[in-house]
Amino acid sequence: MNTDSVFRSVRLLGLVLVGLLLVGCDNGRYSGTLIFDGQHQFEAGERLPGDVLLRAGTAEFANGSQVTGTVYVIGGTLLVAGEIGGDLLVLDGRVTLGPTAVIGGDLRFSGGTVDQAETAVIGGQTITGLPLPLDSEPQPAGWDSWLRSMLAALTLAGLGGLWASWRPQPLRRVANAANDYPLVALSIGLLALLVLPILLVMMAFTIVLLPLVLILGLLVLLTIGMGLISLGLVVGNWLAAQIGREVAPGWATFGGVLLLLLLFQLPVVGALLSLVTAVFLFGAVLLTRFGTHPYNPPPRPADDLATYKRPG
Repeated sequence: MNTDSVFRSVRLLGLVLVGLLLVGCDNGRYSGTLIFDGQHQFEAGERLPGDVLLRAGTAEFANGSQVTGTVYVIGGTLLVAGEIGGDLLVLDGRVTLGPTAVIGGDLRFSGGTVDQAETAVIGGQTITGLPLPLDSEPQPAGWDSWLRSMLAALTLAGLGGLWASWRPQPLRRVANAANDYPLVALSIGLLALLVLPILLVMMAFTIVLLPLVLILGLLVLLTIGMGLISLGLVVGNWLAAQIGREVAPGWATFGGVLLLLLLFQLPVVGALLSLVTAVFLFGAVLLTRFGTHPYNPPPRPADDLATYKRPG
């Protein structure tokens, strides 16, 4: 399979993802309200179509107000005296259900606090401990855990070496974008990794979109993995230059990725280093569209203004 066919497959996968998203929307449209800060009060007779996501701040739904979709609470304070047509999903924050509150679907929560009046109506079930795909059980430390980590590191380094041997140019484009435009890459990566977890959590509660959550999660891992392999190629070439030997791209990437993964295991510093590296490289991969194009920033408007001369 050549590079062009791989990229066509990626674009086709993107269209499939969009189609799955549309399947989970009403009449081919998605309506929603995002609340990230401040105080918001919805009066009697006010109707919000679609879903509501409360990240921070305060939202108050008075008696007689209505939300047609599902309400997601991952922070902040929610006061409900009106009607929620869908489910109420609480991951964090504080929720108060007043005496006139009506929840058409389920009340699900795994964090935060929920104060419910005795006369509040829950149309579905009250479920605690949400089984999300993002949850993971802590693994006990031991030789078996260390062995699994080493096998995973060797597998990633080996795949990186094969990738660099087969097609190093996309990896170099990602590395060049990260090296030449670090602030842009860091900003794009930070923005994407702040929005994606919220999006994945929202979709994880929907049975129709659950396969999409898994696919998007794999794409996130693929993006971070490609960035790490690109950085491994740079680190491997730098090490080869230090010892004065010429090394094939595949072996350079293999050694560079292994070294990076070992650095990520350092106590305290390793966790911070891995987080910053993931954000940084995630943005670089997105800037280059998975290494298919070199990143060329748009021209500055100031450059055009600098050539302007006042008449007279």
